[in-house]
Amino acid sequence: MSYVPTADDPMNEDRIVGEVFDQLANSRPEVGAILNTLVSTLSRLRRGTWVGSLMNRDPRTSMMVAADAGEPAMAEFVRQALAALSSPQAVRTTGLSGRVIESGQALLVPQASSEEFLGLLTPAAREWVGGHLPLPIDSIGVLIAPMRARGATVGTIALFERNAPGPLTQNDVEWVQAVADRAAVAIENAQLYEDAVKRLDWLSSLQSLTRAIAASSDLQFTLKVILDQVTSRLAVDAADVLLFDETDHTLYVVASAGFLSTSMPDYRLALDDGLPGRAITSRRVEMFNAVDPSVHAQRRSLFAREGFKAYGAVPLVVQGRPVGALELFHRSELDAYQEWLAFLDAIGSVAAIAIDNSRLNDRRQAPAGAIRGRVGLRAPDMTPTERKILGLLVEGQTNREISPQVHLSQNTVKFHVRQLLQKAGATNRTELARKATQEGWL
Repeated sequence: MSYVPTADDPMNEDRIVGEVFDQLANSRPEVGAILNTLVSTLSRLRRGTWVGSLMNRDPRTSMMVAADAGEPAMAEFVRQALAALSSPQAVRTTGLSGRVIESGQALLVPQASSEEFLGLLTPAAREWVGGHLPLPIDSIGVLIAPMRARGATVGTIALFERNAPGPLTQNDVEWVQAVADRAAVAIENAQLYEDAVKRLDWLSSLQSLTRAIAASSDLQFTLKVILDQVTSRLAVDAADVLLFDETDHTLYVVASAGFLSTSMPDYRLALDDGLPGRAITSRRVEMFNAVDPSVHAQRRSLFAREGFKAYGAVPLVVQGRPVGALELFHRSELDAYQEWLAFLDAIGSVAAIAIDNSRLNDRRQAPAGAIRGRVGLRAPDMTPTERKILGLLVEGQTNREISPQVHLSQNTVKFHVRQLLQKAGATNRTELARKATQEGWL
C-alpha cells in the first residue's frame, strides 16, 4: 500500500524516491504509461505541479504530461497551454525544458515572483500563461531536472511549486535528479521493447506481402494489400501507387487507399516534373512535412480538399529501371525516423517487384505483335464536352457543380452522364469514375 504523507507526518525525500521507484517498477513497459506514472506519483507525494517531458525521435519536439494531485486545476491549465501552443504529443523542445536538455544540468529557481516567472518563459508562452492562470501566483519555485540515460539526456522532470512556505533547495535538486535518472532508464528500456515489437510486426508485414505476391497474379489485389500495410503499419492517412508509362515518360495512379474522395482524379505526371518524378530520378525516398503547392500544381485541388500537410515519395525501381512510385500523404507532420524509412523502402522494393512481375506476365500472355500500353481497356470515344464532364465527375463533383463549369444546364449534364455510362458499360457514376481512373481515359 502506498504511503501518503500528512501535515503531521510529511514524507521525507528518501521515502518519496523509494515510492516512485516502486511505482516505476510496476508500471506497464510503455513510454507513455511510465511518464504518466512518474508525474502522477510525484504529485501525490509532493505538493506542486509536476510536468514530465520526453523528446520524440525528432528531438525538435517532445511529449509532455502534467499532474497535480493537490490542485488539479493547475495540471489542467498546463494541458490546456500545451494544446493551445502546440500539442501534448509534439511540444517544441524550447524554453525552460529545452535549456535543461541542451545543458544537461538541472535548473533551480528557489522562489520567484509571478513577474519573474513569466520572464523566464518564451514570448508565446508568456502571453498565453499570463492571460489564463486559474489560480493567483504570489511566488513560485521552479526545479527542472534532466532525465539522463547512458550519458544522453532524453527529457526532463519539472516541479512548479506555487505559493510554497519556503524556497526549493539544492537538496530538492538531488532527490529529483535521482528520480529523473531512474525514470530515464525505465523509459529507455520501454523504448527498446517497443522498437523490438515494432520491428517484429514490420517483418511479419513484409512476409505477408511476399506471400500475397506469390499467391496472386492480380496486380490490383497485390497493390491493395501493399497500400493497406503502408497506411496501417506506418500510420499514414493515405497512399497510392503510380505506374511509369514508358511510351510518354509519365506517371499515373493505378491504386490508392485512404483518400476522402470517392474516386481519385486521373493525373499524368511528367517524370521530370514534380516530387514523385524527382524521387525516381534521384533513386531515393523524398519526405516533406511542409507541402509546397507549386510542386503539386496539377493536384493542388486534391491536396486542398484532402487537407494533406506531409508528403512522401518512394521510387519503385527494378534492376535500374523505373516502374513507378509509392506516394504517402498525411494530414499532419510525419515523424520519419530511420527505421520507419527503412521499412518504407523495403515495402517499396516489394511493390516494385510486384509491378515488374505483373508486366512480365502481361507480355508473356499477350498475342504476338500486340501493342500494350497502360494496363486496362481502350477509352471509349468521347466528345470534348463529355471528356470535360468525365474529368469533373471523377473529381467527385455533382451535376449541379459541373453545370456552370461547362456552361450547360443540369439536365443537359445529366444527359451527357447517361451517354458516358452507356459508352463505358458502367451502371453508376462511381463505377464510371473508377473505370476512368484505372483505365486512364482522361
